[in-house]
Amino acid sequence: MKYRGRRWNNILILLVIGFIVILNLPTAIKSYLIPPENEGYPVLFHPGYTVTTVNTENWSLSRENSHWVSNVSFPVSPTELIQRWQKLAGTAVDSKTYQSLASSLQKPETVEIWYEEQEEPQRVTFYRLPKFWLLKNWQDQWIAVSVASDYLFPQYEEKNTEK
Repeated sequence: MKYRGRRWNNILILLVIGFIVILNLPTAIKSYLIPPENEGYPVLFHPGYTVTTVNTENWSLSRENSHWVSNVSFPVSPTELIQRWQKLAGTAVDSKTYQSLASSLQKPETVEIWYEEQEEPQRVTFYRLPKFWLLKNWQDQWIAVSVASDYLFPQYEEKNTEK
């Protein structure tokens, strides 16, 4: 058998391409075949923006430098509480379901979310129902979320401002 450099060059090129494909296979599988964690579950906050402040009727959380602070004392850290809010995702509620729930909706409450990238806040209207919460997310969709009341609104104490 005669040595043919061209044949071996082609074989070597194909082996290198095959090796590159094998190295990139886990990334391709992760990107195209495995759905993201929250796919199908709409999130409350805008995922592309940076939250700077969350204001409720009784308390607020603000980002100062790289850590979160609150105007009241919680049993959990302000960082943990903001992470709870930021990771909140729920089941989309269609207009027919919302209309059937409308008669049982009592008093709407509001949370104001300020983003670094926007001049106006996102105002989240929500209702506390016996088995779940109904919240309007950043896309103006109603989402149903099942969490304990103290998960998003833990008991708090006013901070002592006297020195």
